[in-house]
Amino acid sequence: MSSFFGLNIAVSALRAQQYAIDVTAHNIANAATPGFHRQEAVFVPGDPLTGSFAMTGLGIPQLGTGVLVQTVRRMQSDYADQQVWMSNQWLGTWSFKNDSLRQVESVISEPGDLGLSTLMDQFWGSWEELSASPESLPARISVVESGVALADRTRTLYRDLRELQTSTDQGIVDNAAQINQLAHEIANINEQVRRSNADGYQPNDLMDRRGLLLDQLSQIARVQVNGASGSELIVSISGKALIQGDHVTEVSVTQGANGWSQLVWADDGSAVQVAGGELAGQLEIRDNVVEGYIQSLNTIAQTIVTRVNALHSTGVTTGGAPAGNFFVPGTDASNIAVESSLVAAPDGVATSTTGNPGDNSLALAIASVKDEVLIDGETIGGAYSGLVALIGSNARQAASRTDAHTLSGQQLATQRESIGGVSLDEEMANMVKFQQAYNAAARVFTVIDEMIGTVITGMGVGGR
Repeated sequence: MSSFFGLNIAVSALRAQQYAIDVTAHNIANAATPGFHRQEAVFVPGDPLTGSFAMTGLGIPQLGTGVLVQTVRRMQSDYADQQVWMSNQWLGTWSFKNDSLRQVESVISEPGDLGLSTLMDQFWGSWEELSASPESLPARISVVESGVALADRTRTLYRDLRELQTSTDQGIVDNAAQINQLAHEIANINEQVRRSNADGYQPNDLMDRRGLLLDQLSQIARVQVNGASGSELIVSISGKALIQGDHVTEVSVTQGANGWSQLVWADDGSAVQVAGGELAGQLEIRDNVVEGYIQSLNTIAQTIVTRVNALHSTGVTTGGAPAGNFFVPGTDASNIAVESSLVAAPDGVATSTTGNPGDNSLALAIASVKDEVLIDGETIGGAYSGLVALIGSNARQAASRTDAHTLSGQQLATQRESIGGVSLDEEMANMVKFQQAYNAAARVFTVIDEMIGTVITGMGVGGR
């Protein structure tokens, strides 16, 4: 019996080593596949034969039955995955802020000839030049032209900042749709994993696909993941379950009171609390950062309009008529403009409150507005310089945090790769090991064949 049973043991070895070679080949084939985790065939000895099957007469209480592949282990760490997902959400937040703030810096173009600070200096300087030649029409034309340039640039800044908010708002809508799409894909995989587990299979490749989707989801929003190794995976955003098994609670988009898109849960309409990821960066940029810049620009524009108009409206033109406003009365940076009557007839610019020839008192007063403390303890130019400095500071912080989280993310990805990544050198070494084991098991067949041949041949000679 033992010789024939030895064949069964050899067969188990052949099958196990062949399976291990197949697993190794699968690893090699997917060495460059994103999200793939190295797999490993787990060998266990077969259940021993005992009782009436044991060779007790020879003092052997039991007999081994060979080797089995118990499972194919997926080389993965829940802790490493959680760390990568946490890093992803911070990188998503700061990367978006960094990109947006670089765009803001490009819009304001400071310092530079097209910067608002330069145009403000030119505007106040044109009034000083007019005060030196109060009867000069070219000087009046220069005042109007510098005012038009200042107003145009201010409106352009306002428009560009609003466009950045609009594009960010569309990005929020797109990310909400992306969250729902990823959530349904993950839920579908959860169901496939559940069925595979119920049928006794180890769905390693399915879980790799799911892990890759979770990587993408964690870049969009901060998520909490529980049960990542099984089918009953739960993915939450700020405590609210987005995915639970094969069920998805979608994120919907509604219009808020401020006109921007707001994210709510589809099942109960409650607000989605986003604590991280690209979405958090988008909401922060749209609702706080850029909106704050716009409000500062509005204050500066309104102060210029209000103060210059207050002075100019007290003036008298060279023809003796009331001068009226220099700027069109407005509410913010979106509608600042020089009065059309002055653009058409610059001689309507007033230099005095008397209209007397050579009187430059009003021109001097308007030129001196640049030195007046009008905005939170600052001059108009000082307030704008503060805004530029704030933008620069925010941009530097975003760049620094982006670099830090990029480096941290790379280190965490390397750590995770050390656990689940495929090393071709290691796989080739395993290939040789399993091949040698396979050859040795095949040799067992040859030995047993020779043993059986000896027995049969010997029995044949003894019978003659």
